[in-house]
Amino acid sequence: MYSIIREMTSGLGAAFIFILLWIILPGENDALFAFFLSLASYFGIRLLFPPLSRKVSVKLPEGLSKEAFTAFLVACTESLALLRKDAESINKLPFRRNVLHLCELGDELLVNFEKDPQDVQVARALPDRLQRLHEILTGYLELASQRNQSPQTVRAIQDTEKAVTKAVNKFEQLHHRLLENDAIDLSTSAKTLDNLLDFD
Repeated sequence: MYSIIREMTSGLGAAFIFILLWIILPGENDALFAFFLSLASYFGIRLLFPPLSRKVSVKLPEGLSKEAFTAFLVACTESLALLRKDAESINKLPFRRNVLHLCELGDELLVNFEKDPQDVQVARALPDRLQRLHEILTGYLELASQRNQSPQTVRAIQDTEKAVTKAVNKFEQLHHRLLENDAIDLSTSAKTLDNLLDFD
């Protein structure tokens, strides 16, 4: 509602100034001059009514400072960006899809943490795990890029693919666990509401 009033006031003010200047100013280019002045007045009036800022405050779990929470999110975001870059260099399509799926799960987890920081308690090691995955994939890409591969190299590549696939499953389990927590919270809220609306 505030933004609508703000835009209407700015628009009407600019229109009024345009009409006033167009009538008052003499000359051939008075309409153009009036237009630019009214445009400037539009933005000037908007500055008088700055947009309302919404501060969404989330309750951090005990023992987790705002700085630590921000550092947690930043570390996860940076590691996920590195993992996406790693995925671009993977030639095996199924394995590349697995790594990209892991990144998508990581993105969803971060969105969940931003909404509900309490969930960070069950995933404190996430930044370290993501960094480790990046380091493992860096070694994997170095080995996979070699033309002549020994049996030991092939085995190491296969072991890495299995380990990362297992990590994807672990991420899915964590994601489902947090979703279940949200579902339980929602069910509890719904039952509370149902009890509050029971007037009998």
